[in-house]
Amino acid sequence: MTSLIGRLPRPATERGRDAVGAAILALVILAISVADEGIAGLVTVEIAAALVACAALVWRRSADLWVLAVTGAAFVAASLVTGSVANALLAVLVAVYTVASRSAHIPVALAVGALAVIGVGGTVALAGGVGPADSLVVSGEIWVALAVVIGIAMNLYRRSLEQERERARQAEAARDALARTKVAEERLRIARELHDAVGHHIAVMNVQAGVAEALLESSPDRAAEALGRVQDAGARVLEELPVMLRVLRQGEDEDSHPVAGLAAVGELLEQARDAGLDVTYERRDLHVDLPAATDHAAYRIVQEALSNARRYGTGHAAVTVTADTSALVIEVRNGVSGAHGEGSGFGLVGMRERADAAGGTVEAAPDGDEFVVRAELPTRGGGEG
Repeated sequence: MTSLIGRLPRPATERGRDAVGAAILALVILAISVADEGIAGLVTVEIAAALVACAALVWRRSADLWVLAVTGAAFVAASLVTGSVANALLAVLVAVYTVASRSAHIPVALAVGALAVIGVGGTVALAGGVGPADSLVVSGEIWVALAVVIGIAMNLYRRSLEQERERARQAEAARDALARTKVAEERLRIARELHDAVGHHIAVMNVQAGVAEALLESSPDRAAEALGRVQDAGARVLEELPVMLRVLRQGEDEDSHPVAGLAAVGELLEQARDAGLDVTYERRDLHVDLPAATDHAAYRIVQEALSNARRYGTGHAAVTVTADTSALVIEVRNGVSGAHGEGSGFGLVGMRERADAAGGTVEAAPDGDEFVVRAELPTRGGGEG
């Protein structure tokens, strides 16, 4: 039965859903009347008032106070005419609940609820000719008070839920802003390191050009060698300058960082071992002259991968570096424990920024009981012009 109800189409708007609810309530009232009085019970003032009250409920969310007034008037009229508690009371309960659950001010909801309790109690007392302490009067007042309490409780719950959602939105926005800041800082650091590398090559060009000029007449062969070095340095500048221009950003932090490459990986391994990480290192066919962008990126990727292995791993890591004339491939594997904490994700962001700046890629994902970082970087022409 539940699955059948779940497959029924739902109205797309609140007004449509309220109309369906009002129709169901009207059918319930009609069924009660037929059960009590037979078919003749359908043609009465009480039924007419109940149908008017149910029809008003279609607008209960857009005009809650007006709907409460209409349902209340229908209930009062039907009760006084019939001398009993009219079935329109069911519509009044729904209207009271709506006002209490949607009011922007809880004191207003309490005041409206108190008036509804008094109104229903007074109407029942007048219709039945009984005193205010009669069980019928008290029962009607309790039902109205219960609708008010449930409505206010739902009102407070919705407010609490909205506050939680707002806090979650703010936290997500703050995290995104922090991530963007980290990315910008990483790009700035990359650009400065590449700036140092390009400056080094230009300095080499300047020195070797001076050597060539000095030796041009006395030693043409040595001058040619110097000019060859100028040409090589110029080629490296042409390779690395587009990378620097692609990631360069303005910033106020002028702290300089030493430029490091794969030649300094040994220091990273020693630092990791001193921190308690059992790390192995395998280097294959690294007889390739790496562009500065690739060399720096490789160093930083290994550094960050080992840092993650120390923080979240089981104490063992394996680093493999392979290079040929087309690509440098770095793979860092470390065991992962079932209870390790979730990192901030900024380390992976930094590695991806490093690889992207050099024209390469980084993939990081679990592989069974290991976490694998795999980077592929170009060994010629680190970036696009």
